[in-house]
Amino acid sequence: MTDRLAAAGPHPKHRAALATYGQLVGVWDVDNRWRRDGGWEQGTVVWTFGWIIDGLGIQDVMRFRFPDGSTPTGTTVRLYDPADDLWHVVWFPASGKTCTLTGRPDAEGIMQEGTQPDGRRIRWTFREMTGDSFHWSGYVSTDGGQTWELEQEMFARRSA
Repeated sequence: MTDRLAAAGPHPKHRAALATYGQLVGVWDVDNRWRRDGGWEQGTVVWTFGWIIDGLGIQDVMRFRFPDGSTPTGTTVRLYDPADDLWHVVWFPASGKTCTLTGRPDAEGIMQEGTQPDGRRIRWTFREMTGDSFHWSGYVSTDGGQTWELEQEMFARRSA
């Protein structure tokens, strides 16, 4: 299955559009912080991105390292939709509480918007993107998108 899922690179027909997430392919070392119980906790992540499904998608695997020593994981599948010129994004954490979003490039990087399992709106962004680093931020809205609260952020640098 892994051999049939993986792809060597982007599908040639949509190469330019696929560069949105294609620039992330590889392994990243990440400093992670997230809001819990009114404060911030910190940990690290190894975040690996690769091409899938004939080069029409990107899948990642995140291996978290939490302060308590646990190492939960999750995966995100991103598939490009040429008809609507957007990406369908689904996050599958080990907890089973999936999030669905759509992703598009914007002036600052990549914007992803969708909903959490509890119905709250979410906005996940990739910003300050270079060939060797990026800043990911996760926001949640409890008022239908009128205001946004930062709930997690990750600072990534390409692994050696």
